[in-house]
Amino acid sequence: MRLSVVLAVMLTWAAAAPALAAQAASAPAQEAKAMKRDKGIPEHFEGIALSDEQKAKVRSAHNDFHTQMTAVKVTNKKKDNDGKTMPMTDKVKKQLAELESKEMAAFRAILTPEQVGSFDKNLAKEKEAEAAKAAAEKAKP
Repeated sequence: MRLSVVLAVMLTWAAAAPALAAQAASAPAQEAKAMKRDKGIPEHFEGIALSDEQKAKVRSAHNDFHTQMTAVKVTNKKKDNDGKTMPMTDKVKKQLAELESKEMAAFRAILTPEQVGSFDKNLAKEKEAEAAKAAAEKAKP
């Protein structure tokens, strides 16, 4: 009798295992899909419903400015006598900040007035997070 009970429990468990595994696997996949952003769309646009035309314009502007920023970084990369990369100069930082400002202005021009409000809120959150991170780094001994 014990053997039949053990076999019944094992068969029940074996029959249920694939269903439980599928259920467990689908939950993270659904969360990942929900969290996935459109490729090429910066985080600044999180929660903003963009039309296909707006998405194309945002991707294009982002790629253009990213290319320009990379060019500034590469052409101004300097190495010390030991071959180590030196920190960016204030001039380079200023050039990058100007390009970033132009990029944000280009993004705002693509958005509707309602979307600009959400965009600006997202930027403010990002700046707060960056400031908090910088303060935490500074506070470390």
